[in-house]
Amino acid sequence: MKIGQKNTLFVVALILLVLAGVAVSGFYLIKRHVNTAIDADLKRAHAVFVQAEKDAFARMLSTARGIAREPALVAALLTGDAPTVRSMLEDLYPRPGIDLLALYPIKGGGESIAEGRKPHFTSRQVLASKPIRELVERILAGQPEAYGNALIFDTFLRLGAIPVESPLGGVLGVLVTGEEVAQSRVETLKQLVRADVALFQGNVILGSTLPDGGTPYHELAYPDERRMPLRFQAGGQDYLGHVYRVLAGDGATTAAHLLLAHSADSYWAPYRELGKRGLMFSALVLLVAALLGIGISRATLARPIMQLAATTRSIASGGDLEQRVSIGHNDELGELAQSFNRMLEHLSASRAELERNRQRFRDFAQSSSDWLWETDDECRLVYVSPGVTQCLGIRPEHFVGRHFADIFPNDDIAALSERICPEADRHYPFKDFELCVTLPDGDRRYLRMNGMPVLEDGAFRGYRGTASDITKVRQHEERLSVLANQDQLTGLTNRRRFLVDLAHEIRRAQARGGHGILMLIDLDHLKMINDTAGHAVGDEIIVQVAGVLTAQSRGEDLVARVSGDEFAVAFPEMTPEQAREKATQILAEIARCKPRQTKLPVSVSASIGMVMFPDQASEAVELMALADTAMYAAKDAGRNRIRCYSEGDMARERMGTLLASRNQVMEALEQDRFELVFQPIASVLDGGIHHFETLVRIRDAHGNQIMPGTFIPAAEQFGLIGRVDRVIVRKALKRLAALPEAQQDIGISINLSGLSVGDSDMLAYIEREVSAAGVAPERITFEVTETAACENMARAAEFIGRIGQMGCKISLDDFGVGFSSFSYLKNLDVDYLKIDGSFIRDIVRSHGDRLFVKALVDVARGMGIRTIAEFVESREAFALLRRIGVDYVQGYYIGRPGPEIAAKPLEIPEGAPVSQALAG
Repeated sequence: MKIGQKNTLFVVALILLVLAGVAVSGFYLIKRHVNTAIDADLKRAHAVFVQAEKDAFARMLSTARGIAREPALVAALLTGDAPTVRSMLEDLYPRPGIDLLALYPIKGGGESIAEGRKPHFTSRQVLASKPIRELVERILAGQPEAYGNALIFDTFLRLGAIPVESPLGGVLGVLVTGEEVAQSRVETLKQLVRADVALFQGNVILGSTLPDGGTPYHELAYPDERRMPLRFQAGGQDYLGHVYRVLAGDGATTAAHLLLAHSADSYWAPYRELGKRGLMFSALVLLVAALLGIGISRATLARPIMQLAATTRSIASGGDLEQRVSIGHNDELGELAQSFNRMLEHLSASRAELERNRQRFRDFAQSSSDWLWETDDECRLVYVSPGVTQCLGIRPEHFVGRHFADIFPNDDIAALSERICPEADRHYPFKDFELCVTLPDGDRRYLRMNGMPVLEDGAFRGYRGTASDITKVRQHEERLSVLANQDQLTGLTNRRRFLVDLAHEIRRAQARGGHGILMLIDLDHLKMINDTAGHAVGDEIIVQVAGVLTAQSRGEDLVARVSGDEFAVAFPEMTPEQAREKATQILAEIARCKPRQTKLPVSVSASIGMVMFPDQASEAVELMALADTAMYAAKDAGRNRIRCYSEGDMARERMGTLLASRNQVMEALEQDRFELVFQPIASVLDGGIHHFETLVRIRDAHGNQIMPGTFIPAAEQFGLIGRVDRVIVRKALKRLAALPEAQQDIGISINLSGLSVGDSDMLAYIEREVSAAGVAPERITFEVTETAACENMARAAEFIGRIGQMGCKISLDDFGVGFSSFSYLKNLDVDYLKIDGSFIRDIVRSHGDRLFVKALVDVARGMGIRTIAEFVESREAFALLRRIGVDYVQGYYIGRPGPEIAAKPLEIPEGAPVSQALAG
């Protein structure tokens, strides 16, 4: 069905609905009007009936009074002459409207005397019936008159009674008159009240003008007045009527029921005729409305919609989106046309934007260093972006329709296949998956891949993701590993790597039951040589000494530069006698070192401390500490000497020092002698002071400051470091909360010892103190050392995560000293990396340190971590670090530690622009 037909049908249906509504409403209104009219007419008929009853009783009583005044009747009653009385009644009886005349004399035995139209009216049973006796008794009781209705032996009588009075006073008898109400009287009553009348008592009909057949009258008796008029049927017609009680002489007893009714059909007749004419008129209206609806619908609805449909089909078939619909209607269709035209404009703009997005995607895919890939549900590649050619030198066509295993047949990529071709219902995204592949030219490349499952209506359709070449990153990390394990000036192993290798040698000696010697060699007065002859001369001496130690060592020996002027050599399978002879040779060779970069006479000597492993120590760090003790004993003995560690003498000396430091810590804790100083940390971009590092000192009883390097080892050795950390945290947060409003953007960093990292009690203490201080948590940074974080990665990661949840920041201190791989940074959510000062002190002169720091900065920036360089002591170092791209700097050039949290902005030295500094 077309829309015009639907619209016409809708109009016709609407008119039908309106007409039906009008018809139903009219029907109920007319019905109510008819019922109201009938009810009003019946009430008027009842009023006429009541008045007729009154008139009838009045007429009947008036006749009775005339008879009661007859002198002859009164005289007969006075004499008690019953025959005379009867004769008188016979003469007086034929009166209009009187069907019963009875006299009840008081004298003469009380025998009633009666005359009636019907013989049974004069019977003893009628004269002695209860209704008549009640009337007589009322008169005898003194009432002037009494009347009422009575049903006596199926005859309905209208009765009245008056006294017959004596001229001498008193009552001679009671005169009763009665009028029969039968069919003839009911028909006369119909003419009077102008309504059908029925008089009945129970199921006995005394008179009726209604047709026979229909609702029994006795069922209409005692109706509910609220439901008047009553609806009933008679002679096959509907009637509405009222039922009234006809009362006896006592005014309460129901003698009969009177039904007044009107035929409903007679009232409905004119309205039925009106309804027939209305139906014919409605049909004519519907016909005209249908014709008009068809015409108007075609002109105003069907044609515009057909135009819209034609335009829509044209667009759906790929037509021009620039076409427009023109409908000159100022209505909803006009608004629809305008909206449709606006939709076309948006579609045109969306198509253009879609094309731009496609072009943008193609540009990104072609220009990105990463490349995009997509597989089907059978793990075959269906798309590879052009970036793969730039990345791997392989064209995308080489990938399409093949599996990764087909493209790289010489590599084990089972792990990747398990991810993109998993078992059913196990399609999960993966991220940062790394694998190594071999290219057709034999080149090895490292790839990092990310993938997401493609689901359509819940069905697996394959994977799509990205891939990037991280070969340079891997090479960079390997190079960083070399830089971190190797001293850049001498090429020897550095301290970190030496401790790892030394631990391995100790375990091997324990397993084999062998012995070895560790020598710690410290150059004498190297700082004096640097100050007088220059750092270049000092560096040359260090290189020459490294050559001496390399020449004096065997292939299995370990040689390392462990600090600026300290070297360590581990000699496996060497006896103490052999070691002393070897140490003597080393001292002799070091004395022959002569720097060529100065004309000043420079003598080089060294002090050597020796310790045997695993006899005197089985841990690498402990072994180094014992060797350091022996080396300082050699220096104390006059330098250029050799000392072997002696358990008795040196241990007592070392333990005495530790006990003294322990006592200092205990006294400081008990007497609150810990003092805080703050060293500023500046931004390299604008020189502004970003935050301050909190440092601790002990003020002894004499007012002297004791530096942390003296007492911190003792605090850690004797388990006091946790209490010290708590004091520092409490005092630092209290100082931060006391800063004035102008310094609310300044933050502080607080160092935590390695023993506090991961301690649940310390974490709870920090949470309480931060909450009690009432300062913004983002102004607080906690510093933990790289070594402490890596000793127990799981506990450190949890500890750092909890600190981060509080809103505080985390700085990884001494970074680079214990470097083995950057991979663990993925598990540590830190905000800052503080580059160890050993890489910063000589960064102006050391090319290796610059390379290492640059690599650290680049990797940290790629991970969203900011960097802090400590021990910045010169303008040149600051300018160089700014060009490298370090974010913040700390050191004597920025400011020395002091008791106040206040510093002026740093003057930025001239150098590379900020953009180049950030780019590295």
